[in-house]
Amino acid sequence: MKEKTQTSSEPCWLDARNDRKAPFSDGELDVLADDFIARMVDTQAWQDVVAEVGEQRARELVKQRLAAQDANNLVNWQPDGPLH
Repeated sequence: MKEKTQTSSEPCWLDARNDRKAPFSDGELDVLADDFIARMVDTQAWQDVVAEVGEQRARELVKQRLAAQDANNLVNWQPDGPLH
């Protein structure tokens, strides 16, 4: 078995070629939202949002915000030139 040799002094996770090229899937956004909510559930800010819009809507808002932060999401896509 051949051993892979590293040609750069940087670790592989810093190599831009290994970056994600696709937006987060709905399943990935669900996991990210669940983790975020689990960390925030005891905070006054989360409790205020839930009191204002309800738990389900607050969860959807978290997913929307996470998707908006994803550079690969089409929400963030800008055309390079004229549209027509």
